[in-house]
Amino acid sequence: MSIPFYDFPSSPILIIGALGITVAIAVFLVSYQKYFNSPLNKELAEKKKALIKEQKELNVRLEKIEQDLKNL
Repeated sequence: MSIPFYDFPSSPILIIGALGITVAIAVFLVSYQKYFNSPLNKELAEKKKALIKEQKELNVRLEKIEQDLKNL
């Protein structure tokens, strides 16, 4: 009994297909990264605005706490 061994086919169509899949994955990853780091991304802009608003509110609360501590 022998163990069957399969050679990787060297068909040009399979090689072109594998390269096409590789290029498609690379394009997807690059475009995904560029989209989420883009200044035109609405989700990112909204998140930034919300974080700035929250920071301002926290600064106001912190100032009030500091003022209360001084009054003690």
